[in-house]
Amino acid sequence: MALPNLLGSRWGRLIAFFFLYITEGIPLGFTATTMVVQMKRAGVGEAEIGIFISSLYLPWAWKWVMGPFVDLLYSNRLGARRGWILGTQLMMVLTLLICMPIELASENLQLITLVIMIHNAFCATQDVAIDALACNVLHERERGLANGLMFAGQTLGIPLGGACVLYLIEGIDLAWLPALREGIPVQTAYWFVIGCILAVTLLVALPMREPLRQRSRAEGSRLVAAKKELLQYLRVALRSFLGSRMAFFALLFALLPAGAVGLNLALQKTVAVEVGFSDGDVADLEVVASILWAVMCVLGGVVADRLGHLKCLAVFLALISVPTFWCAWRMQQEGVIFPAGNVAEEPPETEFGPATTASTGPSTASRPDDAPVEVARMPSVFTGADVPPVAHAFWWSVIAYMGLQGLMYGTRTAVFMRIANPDVAATQFTAYMAMMNLVTVYTAWWQGYAIERWGYPITLYLDGALGLICIAVLPLMRERAEAESDSP
Repeated sequence: MALPNLLGSRWGRLIAFFFLYITEGIPLGFTATTMVVQMKRAGVGEAEIGIFISSLYLPWAWKWVMGPFVDLLYSNRLGARRGWILGTQLMMVLTLLICMPIELASENLQLITLVIMIHNAFCATQDVAIDALACNVLHERERGLANGLMFAGQTLGIPLGGACVLYLIEGIDLAWLPALREGIPVQTAYWFVIGCILAVTLLVALPMREPLRQRSRAEGSRLVAAKKELLQYLRVALRSFLGSRMAFFALLFALLPAGAVGLNLALQKTVAVEVGFSDGDVADLEVVASILWAVMCVLGGVVADRLGHLKCLAVFLALISVPTFWCAWRMQQEGVIFPAGNVAEEPPETEFGPATTASTGPSTASRPDDAPVEVARMPSVFTGADVPPVAHAFWWSVIAYMGLQGLMYGTRTAVFMRIANPDVAATQFTAYMAMMNLVTVYTAWWQGYAIERWGYPITLYLDGALGLICIAVLPLMRERAEAESDSP
């Protein structure tokens, strides 16, 4: 029985793009949550994990380069966009298969980082192809709902690749499936992620049939045309960024951290392990935080539409630093300063007192090479009467932070949309989004370094302070935004 072409009906198109965007969230959840947690448990340093996280987002900062190639290099037999989607999804699976036998340890980190960076390059290219397909096949009256479903799909995909995999690793007590009771090895968990991606490939992407694309005789060599298109793209983007004062300051705003960001990067996962969270605890935190983030993102957009985007954005950005500072203070009070196992010859003095190492995380002591590997289910840090106070403090810090960041996220995107030049809005807006990914790259890098040198609290204090700088740029973006809001 042949599967239906989902692009042939309204609800089919909505379902198709929902599931296609799930395949964008799954790899991010797996690499940024599952792999980072397992690296931390294996004793990988914070600076190394920071470099790994920055490599995840680096291809997304340059995905705009692939736009002209996706537009001009295609096969009508495979489908102009469908061919790219199928190809990138298969390459995503292949890179995960290559990474599967590699142990998540410090000595293999360079190889793992390289493979996963290539994996994310295919993920980013897939995103370009999916968006291009959406522009071509979605009808005017279904684009709003479709974009909402696409965002929901990506949000759901992140805990599917992160939290769900951590549940499988820790173990799930199901009477009808005893094989999962004791948990599965990390290498086996790769198959779950691969299976999710292939399910969308076989059931959604493969049966799709998009309209044939007419080729222009003047197109000539499509590779040469792609090069010309890229050069034209760069010229238009440069004029859009520097052609007005508002556009210039919007670019500056995009290149600055939008509030504190540490509690949603690798630091969140490494601190969770440091204070004793089990894999299940990390998974629970990700699920709750993701749902809250999505709800607050919608709420923030509604509030900002009524009260003004720039005013609300300034308030949201300031509020994000509050749980960040509070988490830093509580970690300092509880003595969770340096990562466990990160023992310096002479721990430096800081302005907050003598630096100490955390003692609440799991032991990183080495074991003999011939010792058997035992898979044991780690108890939740919240079970029993003696729950570390820092565990509760960290949980609520992250929950509060994710809710406030959700308020900010949709509002910030709306500001960029309103400032973008209408004539080249797609080019300019995509570039702003790419710059935001670049911020994630350099932030993950410096925070990994700062944690090892100065400890968690100082890193979080710096993160919260640096996140406030961008508020000073908002008044310089005010004129155009208000002019557009007054227009009919």
